Amino acid sequence: MNILLCDDNKTALAELSKAVNKYMEEHLVNCNILESETSSSVIESDVIFDLAFLDIQMDEINGIKLAEILKKRNKNIIIFFVTNYSEFQDDAMDLRAFRFFNKPFDIKRLYSGLDKAMEFLNTMLVDIFLKQGSEHTKISVNDICYVKRENRKTTIATVNGNYVVKDSWDEWVKKLTQPYFYIVHNSFIINVHHVTKYDYSEVYVNGDRISVATRKQADFRKYWFNYLKGDLY
Repeated sequence: MNILLCDDNKTALAELSKAVNKYMEEHLVNCNILESETSSSVIESDVIFDLAFLDIQMDEINGIKLAEILKKRNKNIIIFFVTNYSEFQDDAMDLRAFRFFNKPFDIKRLYSGLDKAMEFLNTMLVDIFLKQGSEHTKISVNDICYVKRENRKTTIATVNGNYVVKDSWDEWVKKLTQPYFYIVHNSFIINVHHVTKYDYSEVYVNGDRISVATRKQADFRKYWFNYLKGDLY
């Protein structure tokens, strides 16, 4: 998990870093924490963040604009705003901020917010049990490109490779309940975040061509345009 702490006030950034690092250590959370005093350095970075603490009032690009950019990279990023300027709260809420903290922040409220964030992130992880032996691993559902059923074999295609799994097709249908997963065919569940090309009868997911079943085409077209408008959440 990648976490961003961005505040142009060195003292505030140091206090926030101490608190967040302590929480992650105590809860045994495996994460990479990036600290930045400038929004420009964050924008120049190619890191995809899962969680971000952003100061709103910054000299370069403010936290609201930075949050918009980060959400384009990861639609499901959890945003915490930390600020002295309450007049920005409506803008923060428009971005579906997870929490809004005033400075100086209340450590108990901060940790309560992190508890909720960790609960949410845990729902974004699924277990994958491999076909061979008893090996298993956890991956983010965001990294799943599609699920394919072929005869009695179920394959999970992810951004990091494909897995032949023990779980049945029906079990994966039950697991992948997030609105960005869609059953386009009786043998394919796709993650629309990874669609690179679409026409009425087929989609390309992470470069792979997948047919949209004839009886699904009209409904999927409506779904697709709702997705493009951001109306699935």
